[in-house]
Amino acid sequence: MSSQRANSLIPCLLSKFRHGRHLYRSYCRPSVNPITRINPRRNNSTSTDNLQEPLSYCKNLVQRLDPEAWLCSYFWPEQERKWFLAWRAFNLELHLISTTLTQPALAAIRYQFWRDALNSAFAKTNAVTQHPVIILLSDMAKNRPVQKYHLSQAIEVRASKIANPPSSLTFETHLNNYSPLSSSLLLGPLPILVPPSSPESAHLSHTLSHLSHLSTVVTLLRSIPITVSHKKLNIPSDVCARHGIVEEEVYRRGGEAKGVRDACWEIGTRGMDELITARRDLQSTKGRVKPISAMPLFLHAVSAERYLHRLESYDFNVFHPDLQKHDWRLAPRIWWRYQTNTL
Repeated sequence: MSSQRANSLIPCLLSKFRHGRHLYRSYCRPSVNPITRINPRRNNSTSTDNLQEPLSYCKNLVQRLDPEAWLCSYFWPEQERKWFLAWRAFNLELHLISTTLTQPALAAIRYQFWRDALNSAFAKTNAVTQHPVIILLSDMAKNRPVQKYHLSQAIEVRASKIANPPSSLTFETHLNNYSPLSSSLLLGPLPILVPPSSPESAHLSHTLSHLSHLSTVVTLLRSIPITVSHKKLNIPSDVCARHGIVEEEVYRRGGEAKGVRDACWEIGTRGMDELITARRDLQSTKGRVKPISAMPLFLHAVSAERYLHRLESYDFNVFHPDLQKHDWRLAPRIWWRYQTNTL
């Protein structure tokens, strides 16, 4: 099944499952759902129509650059889906800075723009930066008790790596440095679905922290072919030393270079261990995510697990061309996990 067929199949299968599975029916949701006018020059009465253009921008960006998150978005409640897409679009905007700008000074200016824009989204005034992503994030901040901290972390983690080498000295250092970026995507949006006052909130946060490590591991593995194509190597130095990896040989031979597959096996094993630990955290609920309103966030583990299984089937060769292709089995797997409410 092609990517187009997979994406067109999902709305048909899932349209009737997108409602009713969250705690916020009577929590922090006004009966009329008023939204403050973003442009301070206009009057203060608005409708949700004012968010359609920003929402369309975020939809297109996520669908184009983060198809896995786009598939997961179908399982979010309709009201909260636009905020989730804005959160993911914010991450993509930051990602584009690191991939399109080569001069650290220009990148620093762009990151500062997003710092200022984010501050305006969470400010108590109506002077919000007129960017589609920020407009939706501002609407989210008015309706849910989300923390700016997680979005700020996404900026600071990327900004701190502008002039640094792509590889870390140790694997643990890499996890510690980059896990906040994954946590910002998993832990940050949790208050959108589950009130912080919920008794399950702390337990969900702990489980999601393991999934953020899983996401960090998979992101590292997926980025190896990309960094190597730019004559850089992002495998942590201690992993390279253990497996006798020679950087120049990796540039020439890719996955056939000595030690590369063993290194990828070591890294991938750590990711699978984090997934197993996260599932162990759910033993008290027989492996089910509770409350079920939080399930959309846990669906992101499906794509990470699928990648690790596919990597294993190709003998841990991250350069295998089939790993760059769309996984047509991903959409039904996500749907099934949602229906069974399991991690």
